[in-house]
Amino acid sequence: MRRSAHALLAALALASVARAEETFQPAPADQVTNYFPTVMPCEITREDRTRVKCKDDFLAKKSLRELSILRNTIYARYGWDGYRKPWLRDYFHSQSWFKANPKFTYKVLSDSDRKNAHLIGAQEQSLTDVELRARREEIFAHYGKIWNDKPEWDLPDGGKVKSCKAPKGQQPLDEFDLSQHNDCFYAAKKWYKPDPSFDEAKISAADKVELGLLSRAMGSFALDDDSRGKQEESLDKQLTPAQLRQLSLRDLRLLRNTIYARRGRTFKSQILRDHFEGMSWYKVDPNYSDKLLTKADTRNIALIKSVENEFGGPLSDEDYLAEPATDGA
Repeated sequence: MRRSAHALLAALALASVARAEETFQPAPADQVTNYFPTVMPCEITREDRTRVKCKDDFLAKKSLRELSILRNTIYARYGWDGYRKPWLRDYFHSQSWFKANPKFTYKVLSDSDRKNAHLIGAQEQSLTDVELRARREEIFAHYGKIWNDKPEWDLPDGGKVKSCKAPKGQQPLDEFDLSQHNDCFYAAKKWYKPDPSFDEAKISAADKVELGLLSRAMGSFALDDDSRGKQEESLDKQLTPAQLRQLSLRDLRLLRNTIYARRGRTFKSQILRDHFEGMSWYKVDPNYSDKLLTKADTRNIALIKSVENEFGGPLSDEDYLAEPATDGA
């Protein structure tokens, strides 16, 4: 009996150790929405700037929010659960396949995973401010925004009129010129319904997230929630740790360097050069020095650096493209 009891205890002990050493099993690839087990049919090209070309423009058709989910799905499948952004955390926690892995490590990623994360990250950073602004205006248009930006025409009697259509006897605007006026551009869309009572409060939560992502990509400060409009374009003001802790390390790196870029600094990083050269507001100052930074700039840069260090330190170029960066970007 004693031997039997000892054998049973030994067996139970071994079973306990085995359970403790069980490795995390990711959900089967075919059960994970937006996950690609093989490398996506895309390639990174460089002509005037870095671009990602995919079969059927697969990534180009994705919003920034969709790209963020697509990239982070790679890590979430392996149990990454360090998302600081509530909307990302809520998204993955709502997925039936998701299971947190306290021992998550990047070592579990396959070569295809890493290549896909790089492709998605490159696409997120490849858009110019013209492209980003068009995406922003498209969102507003779907909620009926009226811009009151119709072109103004001089009339023969000395009067003036605002209209998308040229007055009789005057040269009509071509397609490009009309596209510079949102009221005219969207009036040609069958789905557009102008709303005189347009209010950003009516915008969906998902679209507010997108607007926040777009704003930061274009060089403004914004969060991904209802405070977005109140916080936007506030880089000349003192930011707070509470605001910055809602952003990812990718966001923080871009935000910190945006402050420098606004004063004309050049960059060694190819990623940062590509990004800022795609912004029409970016003008290189050959005489740049940190003396051009304002007191608010200096305070905000120091604050951003402190939050970056709090979450593991600034990202390298490759981490910026590929990793969630202990970050939950």
